Amino acid sequence: YCKKIKLKWFSTVLDIKSFDLINKFKPDLIKIPSTISSYKTFHDKIAKEYSGAIVISTGLTSKNYEKYIINKFKKNKKIYLLQCTSSYPTRDQDCNIGIISHYSKLSEKNKNIIPGFSSHDLGFTASIMSVAAGARMIEKHVYYQTKTWAHFDKVALNLKNGEYKKFVDSIRIAEEIYGNEKKVKLKSEFHKYNKK
Repeated sequence: YCKKIKLKWFSTVLDIKSFDLINKFKPDLIKIPSTISSYKTFHDKIAKEYSGAIVISTGLTSKNYEKYIINKFKKNKKIYLLQCTSSYPTRDQDCNIGIISHYSKLSEKNKNIIPGFSSHDLGFTASIMSVAAGARMIEKHVYYQTKTWAHFDKVALNLKNGEYKKFVDSIRIAEEIYGNEKKVKLKSEFHKYNKK
């Protein structure tokens, strides 16, 4: 169906069985979630058999995991390193958007690293701030029919009522506001007291 509608997709792999299944599709991208951050044998298998881009959530980990990931997956095309706090919902004071700035600095030295944010907080604010911190990928849970079964029900955005579209639109505006890091005089600038 994704091929039919020309939609790129990727999947989280939680264990060897799911990795083997997904890997048969030759995906451009896979995700390793925070829940398996301590599964070193599984990481070894992925590093050996998969060289495409990889998304890594860093919830439940410390700085040592960052070093481990960069070394373990150095042969992978890209490493999307997502700041993640594994609590649902994540309190504002636990979002730690500053870590994304750190990942952004890492990406200057390691060109295969792309900083990002896995949002488990309520609302849009942390995700919008993550753009200014350097996030180039933002993950947000969504739901289509019902959310009562999910462990992340309070943080998921509704796909049917326009809530998710508002979220994406807010991120796009944040990207525009961020602009670029090169200071130049813009065509739109003028001073109301300047004489012509």
